[in-house]
Amino acid sequence: MLRRSLWVGVATLFAASLAAPQASAQNIKLGVKGGVNIADLGGSDVGDTKTKSGLIAGAFAEFMIGDMFAVQPEVLYSQKGTKAAEAGVDAKLKLDYIEIPVLLKVNIPIEGSKVHPNVYAGPALAIKSSCKLSGSDGSVSIDLDCDDPLIVDAIGEEFPIKSTDFGLVFGGGISFDVGGADVGVDVRYNLGLTKILDVDPSTDTKNKVISIMGTVGFKLN
Repeated sequence: MLRRSLWVGVATLFAASLAAPQASAQNIKLGVKGGVNIADLGGSDVGDTKTKSGLIAGAFAEFMIGDMFAVQPEVLYSQKGTKAAEAGVDAKLKLDYIEIPVLLKVNIPIEGSKVHPNVYAGPALAIKSSCKLSGSDGSVSIDLDCDDPLIVDAIGEEFPIKSTDFGLVFGGGISFDVGGADVGVDVRYNLGLTKILDVDPSTDTKNKVISIMGTVGFKLN
């Protein structure tokens, strides 16, 4: 599943580059980014949960449209989920996704400066690559895949997380010219729009994530 999801993401970046044949090389930027997720679940059916930290990392391509606007597709490995504690038991839901945002970006010009602020927004498709449940009560701990036979026996089926998720990303960043590279910081909020539990009737449980990432990009010459 993880390898297939990665191929979907790479194909998206490749298709985006083919879809912009008019762009000159200096108007295309390729780069990488990575950092930390602060993830939780939201929705009216979510109880008392706590945020869970995780990794987010991947690649992006930026295609300039004029002097200020750009389209920026990305392929990211993103760790989401939540954690909770009750009656001395600590539990954690670990959801890993290959996420493919397509962002409309506005680069805010500052004349004569090497500082480049930006804001952006756009949709994001996420493809589940793994789902795990872990827990501990101080003396005993478990860490199981969501389709583990122990979970299936306990609830009658594997833990029912949908294979895809859809969200809205919005945020901003700032970057600096450093020796020919564009180095910066990116802060975003990913608002889940899909109810992630695959049950009937569906319950109002959605991903919500704050991400803080460092970025490095290079313009093609």
